[in-house]
Amino acid sequence: MTYIIKIQDKSLKAKSIINMLKALKEDYDFIEIKKDNAIKPGLTLDKELDKRYKSFLKDNKGKDWEDLKSELI
Repeated sequence: MTYIIKIQDKSLKAKSIINMLKALKEDYDFIEIKKDNAIKPGLTLDKELDKRYKSFLKDNKGKDWEDLKSELI
């Protein structure tokens, strides 16, 4: 299962959450943190998923699109 979390706020609470995730990443190799343009500005999550699906079609070794999309919702 994959989760995408986008934190835009620059408040102390947001920074605290980011620092907590960074600390957890050191202990858990399944956590991946990408700064800034992980999802490019102007793209909605649906557009990003469609873009990734098109990429999947080029190399379709993986899960069925409907299964993957249901996991992301």
